[in-house]
Amino acid sequence: MKLLGNSGEKIPKLSLLFLGSLCLLFLVAEVINNRFWLSDFEVYYNAANRILHSENLYRIQSDGHYIFKYSPTSAVYFIPFTFIPFEIAKYIYWILLSFIIVSAFYVSVKLLSFYKPSSKLNVIVFAGSVILAIHYLRELHLGQVNNVLLFLYILSIYFYIENKTIYYSAVLAISIFIKPFTLLFIPYLIVKKKYKELMWFFAFCIVLALVPFLFYGTIETTLNQYAMWINELKIELSHKQGLLNYSNHTIFSIIARYSPLKYVEFNETTSRIYQMTLLIIIGISIIWFMKINDLIKNIEQQKFNSILEISLLVSIIPLLAFTSENAFIFSQLLVFAVLLNFQLLNKLEKITAVLSFILIGGNFSELIGSDLSQRIDNLSLISVGVILLIVLLFKIRTRTKITPSSNFEFN
Repeated sequence: MKLLGNSGEKIPKLSLLFLGSLCLLFLVAEVINNRFWLSDFEVYYNAANRILHSENLYRIQSDGHYIFKYSPTSAVYFIPFTFIPFEIAKYIYWILLSFIIVSAFYVSVKLLSFYKPSSKLNVIVFAGSVILAIHYLRELHLGQVNNVLLFLYILSIYFYIENKTIYYSAVLAISIFIKPFTLLFIPYLIVKKKYKELMWFFAFCIVLALVPFLFYGTIETTLNQYAMWINELKIELSHKQGLLNYSNHTIFSIIARYSPLKYVEFNETTSRIYQMTLLIIIGISIIWFMKINDLIKNIEQQKFNSILEISLLVSIIPLLAFTSENAFIFSQLLVFAVLLNFQLLNKLEKITAVLSFILIGGNFSELIGSDLSQRIDNLSLISVGVILLIVLLFKIRTRTKITPSSNFEFN
């Protein structure tokens, strides 16, 4: 897969080297400070061992707080790590995750700048490395899979715009068994009338869903494991906080807390009505976003439109699903979309962008203190930052019109 612009621009080696070095230096710091834990990776590692030996994956008392909450199929993904001791596997996973982080940065900027190659990619990647540092460093510390998911989503964008239907569908199917956020893409594909992609996606899902059967040997046991996984998802949903609670980073809570709705007495019924109403408004807004410049029929504009649309879908994941700030790594595409089109913004919008970057990546408790960090988290300012960037993305789409004479090469 070649991701070089038409003008022969260079790979931003310096900034990517900086990013990779930062990930590896953080590894050294973790080891020196006796913080090289990768707690979440240990959960995946144990689950892979258990499915390899046809054992139950869920609600194991000895696991304590660190229980497995993902699909049986996702446990299979980690089986290769089980052939080496966990203490060594941690290093391998860290290096692999670092490579994925660097690759995701590179492919992000190349996708978002394909129609207009930038000579400042090193500066942009460096800026993104600073803005998003808190997210990918936390990801490394815990050994999570959000960056793996993000990379799969980014890879799916490339396959989508290149009409590589089977590859695109396979990547989405792989991702949905890690976390079901991928469900968000199904309405998008229906609106875009991508029925062939949907058909292949569901076919791959069926195949992947059957993989655990190879380890459990019976349909009954396999279905029981899936039932327990669905139960885990229900438990997670039941843990969601009230709309007016602190640290509820969803857009439902943000609008409720920062508007006169905070005076409303929400009960189960009114909460559902409010959330469904807001979901409909969000859906209409996304469809409107998809219609901007949609009448320009040259291939470059269509591909760029698709890149922005899927970037928007990925970015709103943490705003729709109740989760911690860890999932806000999905704002990466949004950050680079604004950085790469910064010159299209007016002065006020540029100030808004900088403020958004600070809100998204500035809550380093080690730098600002745990008390201030907790206050920022309570106010869900990270969500405010993402919402502001989404507004700017709408602005960028209205101002980005690619003519047939634009330089273009993406193959």
